[in-house]
Amino acid sequence: MLPINYKDWIDIAWRRRRIATIAGLTVFGVVALGTLLWPPLYSSNCQVLVQDNRAQLLVSPDLQGNAPPNSSAVNNPVQEQDLNSERELITSLYLVRLALEGLPVPPAYAHGSGMAVAAVKAAIRLPLEGYHVLHSIPKLSPRDAWAIDVERNLDATVIKRSNIITVEFSSHDRKWTKDFLDRLMSRYLEFHASLSHDPQAEKFYEEQTNLLKTRLEASEGQLRDFQLKTGIGNLDEQKRALIARISDLQSTAAKTDAAISGDQQQVTTLQSQLGSTPGRIEKETHQVQNLALQQLKPQVMQLRAERAELLTRYQPGSERIKQIDAKLASEEKILDNENHLEVNEESTDVNPVWITLQTDLKTASTAASSGKATRDELNKQIDAANQQLAGLVTNGVQMDRLQRQVTSDSDAYQAYVRKTEEARASEALNSNKILNVSVAQPPIVPLQPVFPSVPFNLAVGLILAILFGAAAAYWAEESDSKIYSSGVVNDLTGLPIVAILSERM
Repeated sequence: MLPINYKDWIDIAWRRRRIATIAGLTVFGVVALGTLLWPPLYSSNCQVLVQDNRAQLLVSPDLQGNAPPNSSAVNNPVQEQDLNSERELITSLYLVRLALEGLPVPPAYAHGSGMAVAAVKAAIRLPLEGYHVLHSIPKLSPRDAWAIDVERNLDATVIKRSNIITVEFSSHDRKWTKDFLDRLMSRYLEFHASLSHDPQAEKFYEEQTNLLKTRLEASEGQLRDFQLKTGIGNLDEQKRALIARISDLQSTAAKTDAAISGDQQQVTTLQSQLGSTPGRIEKETHQVQNLALQQLKPQVMQLRAERAELLTRYQPGSERIKQIDAKLASEEKILDNENHLEVNEESTDVNPVWITLQTDLKTASTAASSGKATRDELNKQIDAANQQLAGLVTNGVQMDRLQRQVTSDSDAYQAYVRKTEEARASEALNSNKILNVSVAQPPIVPLQPVFPSVPFNLAVGLILAILFGAAAAYWAEESDSKIYSSGVVNDLTGLPIVAILSERM
């Protein structure tokens, strides 16, 4: 039964001190011997900085509008996936093989171990070898086996909240740990440079740039010919100017219509006034003797004298008398109708009011006719401007299509120009090993082994020795049929303990 207090443990340990000492010393000796015999394991490390400020040309059209003035580089924030990608690349078997390339394979891999060690290894690997034979898995070459073992001892970790990757390599040869990391970092930088370098990229971009340049010149020529043919320079400005001109013409035409209406109304009024105004007015009036009457009276007197003479010879009803009577009656009638005393002579002159009205009428009529002619001319200009605007709108659709083509070709051309420059600059950067990654802390030769830690192992061995000694003492106590403890007596009989007699008594 397991003791319930430390005094019982002390009693057991004292009674079984022999076996506890042997077990404890054995465990401690094994740990100490293993620690002393185990070859020291050295670890060297270096730090890789993943940068976000490699000099990159502004090749993306989306960056042009947002880039600050005179900016020559753009920062691409490092993401977690970027750091993980670099970590996996550093610890990849491919990169390890590149680092080991050109080095001789260690004898342990090339020639094998001694017979005893080889026999032990063969016995341990027998199931694995059988599995390989069963499934026709090819046997590893000494170099591949060496590369796999090196990869197992290689580790890379990302420091939290940073752009730094710590690369660590462990080996029993302390100088080799540093040398291998040097070779690994060198191959890593070379391989990283080759990832972003394509020898054919610059040539391809140059060919595409020349092709796009030819296409851009053709589209610009079509646009230029169309502008010369239609007379369109700046379409929007011409539209605005033409619309403003039409508006001015329409405004002038409206004012002209109003002026014509006023002139026509004035003509109507003047014609009405002119109709009621006499053209001439009386100037002077004279009364003179009627000369016709003075000449007609002697003739009447002569006719009367002839009639009186004829009456002496003819009858009153004779033909001769009738003719003289008729002639006399006619002249007397004329005398009766004329003014017996005088004749009125009147003189007139042109009416100045009538002349003024006539002049104003002609002026108003002329103004109305001139206004109508002006209005007709304005209407013609408005119609011509509207037709020109319609033609401008129609031609503007074609010009917009040509302009879009020129813009599209120009954007494509500029993009490939920038891509060509980027390829050239990328090659220059790679040639000078200006990369997004750099070795921030180079590896150094380790001074102390990381394993085994003698003080730590001895401390652990001491703890294990105490535990194993206690376990051995307890096992010996449980294996012995004798009763040494009052607690055991109590457990077996169920009776309370009254007193304990010392062995000395």
